[in-house]
Amino acid sequence: MSLPARQSAVITGRRLTWREAGAGPALVLVHGIGGSSLSWEPQLAAFAASHRVIAWDAPGYGGSESFAAPAPRADDYAASLAALLGSLGVTRAHFVGHSLGAIMVAALLRGGAITAESVTFLHGVTGSGRIDPAARETLRRSRIADLTAMGMDRFARERGRLILGPQTPAPALARAIEVMADVPEAAYLQAWEMMCAADIFADLPALTSPVLVICGSADPVAPEASCRAVAAAIPQARFELLPEIGHYASLEAPEVFNRLLAAFLAARAS
Repeated sequence: MSLPARQSAVITGRRLTWREAGAGPALVLVHGIGGSSLSWEPQLAAFAASHRVIAWDAPGYGGSESFAAPAPRADDYAASLAALLGSLGVTRAHFVGHSLGAIMVAALLRGGAITAESVTFLHGVTGSGRIDPAARETLRRSRIADLTAMGMDRFARERGRLILGPQTPAPALARAIEVMADVPEAAYLQAWEMMCAADIFADLPALTSPVLVICGSADPVAPEASCRAVAAAIPQARFELLPEIGHYASLEAPEVFNRLLAAFLAARAS
């Protein structure tokens, strides 16, 4: 199956784009800060036979129109995702949130507009909203300085090699870097502002569906201790550790991730 073409619509005054394949229960794929709907090419192919797979482009990403405000919050991304799903007639879905996408999914489900059949946090980050304000500001400024100095192409190359696992095959590494490099710098910076202010733990009590928390043992961005803390905060959560996997299992080890997700979804359907 080739990668589905991006679809586009103006929804609540903002143009949003997404890719869609298959039919059946909705499976919504929410990318992270260094991704887009391109992040999910292996999953669009693997799950279209059993699900209506929807991979959006967050505001500023792909062909989606960016936010006017320089520092949007998690609720802003959640509202845009809710508007897209509403326009597509989706009221119930399985959700997968990668990295920063986990924060978006948690914020969306706290809002209650969409019912989750299940939630998968893939290398979910927690946000910096709980850390010391001075340390948070240092972290915030450091990332902005790195991206501004390097530009997106070099930033993607250097960061991609840092955050993917050491056993990642060369073609998968190249593809992950390509997807990251495709992210507009302005979109990345807006999403970074969101992550610096966010706190996923504030939204976890609203999750009532089964939750799968997936962590890579070689992930420096969402390390095992952080992912285990997320799982521990959700009574119905299950934790899975992927040996030697970094921060991008959907691309660096799609067969491993797809098998795990397929089993989780099948258990929800039985």
